[in-house]
Amino acid sequence: MIGPEGLDHRSAARYLLALAGRQKAGVIWAIVTSGIWNTSQVFIPVAIGWAVDRGITQGDRGQLILWSLVILALGLVRAVAGTVFYRQQLLTGTASGAMTMHLVTRHITKLGASLPRVADVGNLTATCTSDVTAIGSGMRHVGRVLGSVIAVVVITVIMLMISLPLGLVVLVTVPAVVGLSGLLLRPLHRYQDEYRTQQGRLAGRAVDIASGLRVLRGIGGERRFAKAFHADSATLRVADVQVARAEANFTATDVLMPGVISVIVTYTAARFVLSEQVTIGQMVAFYAFAVFLTLPLHDIMEGANQLTRALVAAGRVTKLLNTPVPDRASRGAAPADRGEVHLVDRVSGLDVPPSTLMAVACAQSPDAEMLARRLARFEESGEVMLGDQPLSSLPISDVRARILLARNNDRFFAGTVRREIAPSETTGPDEVTEALRIAHATDIIDALPDGLDTPMTGRGRTFSGGQLQRLRLARALLAKEADFTLLVEPTNAVDAYTEHSIAANLAERHRSASHRASTVVFTVSPLLLQRAQLVAYVVDGRVVATGPHAELLSGHPEYRQLMTRDDASVVGQ
Repeated sequence: MIGPEGLDHRSAARYLLALAGRQKAGVIWAIVTSGIWNTSQVFIPVAIGWAVDRGITQGDRGQLILWSLVILALGLVRAVAGTVFYRQQLLTGTASGAMTMHLVTRHITKLGASLPRVADVGNLTATCTSDVTAIGSGMRHVGRVLGSVIAVVVITVIMLMISLPLGLVVLVTVPAVVGLSGLLLRPLHRYQDEYRTQQGRLAGRAVDIASGLRVLRGIGGERRFAKAFHADSATLRVADVQVARAEANFTATDVLMPGVISVIVTYTAARFVLSEQVTIGQMVAFYAFAVFLTLPLHDIMEGANQLTRALVAAGRVTKLLNTPVPDRASRGAAPADRGEVHLVDRVSGLDVPPSTLMAVACAQSPDAEMLARRLARFEESGEVMLGDQPLSSLPISDVRARILLARNNDRFFAGTVRREIAPSETTGPDEVTEALRIAHATDIIDALPDGLDTPMTGRGRTFSGGQLQRLRLARALLAKEADFTLLVEPTNAVDAYTEHSIAANLAERHRSASHRASTVVFTVSPLLLQRAQLVAYVVDGRVVATGPHAELLSGHPEYRQLMTRDDASVVGQ
C-alpha cells in the first residue's frame, strides 16, 4: 500500500518487524511479562468468586483465608511482573529509537552531497526528532498489546467454562469493539500522514528563516517570510485539528465500548443469578471480568493508535533509508599514479592537468557552481574522467579522498579552531601555520584569546564572513591527500589587499617543487586569474578558450569585457 507522498507502508511494517527482530529477546520478554501481568489480574476475579461461594456463602473460614491468600499472591505476582514489564518496554522503546537514529545518521553520512536532492532540512529535522520518538513509542506498546490480547483470550475461555451464554456475549462484543477501532484508525492514519508532511514543511521554512535572518533584514524581507510562515502555521493547525478530531473519536470509543461491555455482562450475569443459572460468587467474578476487560481493551486500542503513528514515522524513515547510496554503483578502481593524472570534464571540455594552479572564469556565475559540483561528483555524470577511469565508476570514498570541493557555504561545527581547520591528527603545527599564512589568516588566530585552542561556536558565528572564508581556505589547503582542490570564489568576501596576498601565496605554493597537487579556482577576480598558471574561459557551460590570463585578455574581447565588468562592479561596491 502506497500512502501520501509515495510512502510504502509495507516497507514501513517490514522495518518495524526488523526492529523487533533485532531485539527478539527483549520483545519476547516484554510479551511474557505483559502476559503474566495481565493474566494474573484475570485470575483474581476467579479467586474472589471462589472466596464468596466457598468461604462467605458456606461460612467456611478456612476457605475464605485460603482464597484471600491466593488473591494476595496473585496481586504480588502482578506487581512484580508489571514492574519488570514496564522496565522492559521502556528499554525496547529507547533502543528502537536509538537504532533508528543510528541508521538514519549513518545513511545520511553515506548519501553525502546527494542528500539535499532527496530530503530538505525540515523533513530531516522532523525525521530525527518526531519520527524517531514515534517509532520508539510504537515499539514500546508491542508487548503491551500482545499481552492484552492474551488476557482477553484467557478471560473469554474462563467465562465460557463458567457460563457458555456469558462467554458468548464477550466473544461477540470484543471483536466488534476491535473492528470498530480498526475503522476509526483509517482516517486517523491518513490525517497523521498529512500532519507529518505539513510539519516537515513548516520546520524547513523555520530553518530557512533562522539561517537567513540577517539577509532578510538586509533586504527587508522579514514581513514576507513571516506572512508565509503564518500561512503554513495555519495549514498545520488545520491538520492538527483533523488529527485531534480523529483521536477524540478514537478515544471516545476507547472509553465507551469497554463500558458498554461491562454493562451488558454485568446485567446478564445478574439476570442469571436471579434465575439461579450462576452463583453469587460467579456473578461477582463476571462483574470483575467485565470491569477488568476495560484495561486490556484500552491497551489494545491505545497500542493500535501508537503503532499507527509508528507506521507513519517508519514510512518516512524507510523512504530516506531506501535512497540509493552512490557507492553502490561503483565498479572500478582509482588510478594508482596519484599526482600524474588529468581531471577531465568531457561535457564542458575542461581539462585540469596535474600539479597546476588553474583558474576557471565563467561568464555566467551559476556555471561555476555547477561545473565544480560535477568535477567533484556532487552531481552524477558519466562524462567526468580521472585519468582513464570514469569518475562515476569509482568508489565515492576514493573520489572524496582525491578531489576536494571547498565552497563558501561549507560549515564549521562547534569545537576548537584547531580541530575545525585541521581535523586530521597527523597534521603538524608547522603545516597549520603554513596553511594559515597562505590563506592570510594568521592575524585571525593571533587575535583570539587562546589562539588555535579557542572554542568555535557552531557555524563560526563569532567570525565575520571574510574571516570564515579565509579559515575555510586554510582548512582546504590542509587536506593533504587531495590531488585536486576545487575552490569556488574563495576570496569574494575579502578586501583587495588580502585577495592579492592570497593569490601571491597560492602561486608561490605551486612553484614549490614538492607540491604535486592541482588547485582549481573558480573565479572572475583578475587578482587571482593573473596569478594562475592556466586559465579556462567558460561560456554557456563550455570551455571556449584556455591559456594564460594575459593571452586571453589580448585575444578574446568577451573575456576582456568580463574582466572589465568585474572591475567595475568592485569599484561600484
